[in-house]
Amino acid sequence: MLEFHAVQEIEATTARLVELLQEFKATLQRDGMASMDEYGDLLNWGLPNKNGMSRSLHVFDPGYCSFSDQFYGTIHFHGGEIRGTILAGEVEHYTYQATKDANGDRFYADDAYTLTKHTRRHGEGMTYILPARVPHWIRPTMLTMTYFEEEDNGEMGDLVNPVTKDTDSHVWTQAEADALLPRLLAMIDERLARLSVLV
Repeated sequence: MLEFHAVQEIEATTARLVELLQEFKATLQRDGMASMDEYGDLLNWGLPNKNGMSRSLHVFDPGYCSFSDQFYGTIHFHGGEIRGTILAGEVEHYTYQATKDANGDRFYADDAYTLTKHTRRHGEGMTYILPARVPHWIRPTMLTMTYFEEEDNGEMGDLVNPVTKDTDSHVWTQAEADALLPRLLAMIDERLARLSVLV
């Protein structure tokens, strides 16, 4: 059953941000740029699971794809709680209250829903927390790096828009993504330098 809860937001500690940025830097230096083919709307680096949570590092850019919630399978939910920490940049986070409605235009498990959209912006240093089964979607407002974790139960579902079969796929080439790598490393170093004066 789909749920609705307002997204929670807490400020990450300086020590936590430094820890995550250092992990991101080490991952980039070890693994290089993520594959463009893994996801259609973000660059992803998987991390070892910890404390029952599936963990990953993400990079979003407004030019990467359109980030429209009108495409076929963009709005989705996770089976467990999710948490995202904005390490650099900013995102608009859309959550949706799903109301069963025979005339609704989104579908999940043979039921039709009408969605009410709620928007919140998360800036760098903020951690958002969203309980299980709340439909959501994220749109970056600038080049953004995030740490993401979710309860490791593997469940996820789309609220399908049957009007279109188009998907929100990436428009960059792998070469363009690869060229972004030094910029990401520079962003991390700049953030670490700013945080160092707060320690």
